[in-house]
Amino acid sequence: MISIDLEHKEKAPDAWPEVFKYREDIDGLKKALDGLGVFERIIVVGNGGSITSYDAYFWGLCSRCESQTVWTMDPALLERTKKHFLNDGKTVVVAVSKSGNTLGQIESLLYFNDYPVVVVTNPNEGALSEIAKKLNYLIIPHPPIGGRFSAGTASAFVPSYLAGMDIKRIQEGIIGGYQQKENAFQVASFYYDLEKKGYEEIYVTCYSELLGGFANLVIQLMHESVCKEGKGQTFYFAMGPEAQHHTNQRFLGGKKNVIGTFIVAEKSQHDLKQEIPDLVKDVNLRSDKLSILDNVSFQDALHAEYLGTKRDSDLNKIPNVTISLSSVDDVSVGELVAFWHMVAFYSAILRDVDPFNQPAVENSKKITLGILKSHR
Repeated sequence: MISIDLEHKEKAPDAWPEVFKYREDIDGLKKALDGLGVFERIIVVGNGGSITSYDAYFWGLCSRCESQTVWTMDPALLERTKKHFLNDGKTVVVAVSKSGNTLGQIESLLYFNDYPVVVVTNPNEGALSEIAKKLNYLIIPHPPIGGRFSAGTASAFVPSYLAGMDIKRIQEGIIGGYQQKENAFQVASFYYDLEKKGYEEIYVTCYSELLGGFANLVIQLMHESVCKEGKGQTFYFAMGPEAQHHTNQRFLGGKKNVIGTFIVAEKSQHDLKQEIPDLVKDVNLRSDKLSILDNVSFQDALHAEYLGTKRDSDLNKIPNVTISLSSVDDVSVGELVAFWHMVAFYSAILRDVDPFNQPAVENSKKITLGILKSHR
């Protein structure tokens, strides 16, 4: 269950998009993929929403296999990936694109064309579908749901399942997360009300290494869903406590136009405690001795770092909100994905913009294709 430290002031509107009602056929998906075998390494090729949800899942949940997300045709990344992820029967490539016409993704995919490949796309149209049919790749249908909202579909579930994750449990988390819409609406309203007062930036600090993969997903959801018609706020995402040694200076000491957002996990799956050697317990540590750390859990130490920044924010009268998970597991990660889907959706609705389009990103793609033609 996700909790926030804001008071509930308004009831969430009844508006509820069809994309939040979609339920992937998990059993059917497993049946289609089980014949491929078990892989030790996975390369996921895509851009934007085709990879951001998978990255969030893999970072927090998967330990069985190695993974590399390929989002660029940079030859340095392509070459390094091929050298490390050998085509030896233990590596699978998954290419994800709703339209099937993402230029950079096709360029990168064809570098791995002799590997075992699974394609998630529209099976009836698009260049990727045609390529897959000609090269005899397995095609899994991509539902008509935009990439950034596709975390509960084959888009994210195919690579996650092949990587060894429990996608059924993740799906349960997403479904349960959508039932917590009041919390998401309060956060969206909190951001919107402050935007009208000149708060144009959102600084998201995450105090759980397992949730670091949410960075690009959160930024994409909020920018592509909300920032239209001159509206919306800039999001940036950093990992705490490392961020305290750089971006806290901006947050606490710079212009007062930033809203703080802290993401924390109350419990850790790893119960480690600090053991301070007797020989150094009397070493001075600021105004205390190093002995104060003895037998303190690392999770409590991490939480103390968050509380220090949170309370400093309050002292400086900087608006902030904390998003808390009881722990990090398959269900809670699914819940957090659904939570940010709803924050993005409600944020767009509050500003009267379309949550599901991204008109400003299309023209540059056309220009890029024109440039490539000139190189022939």
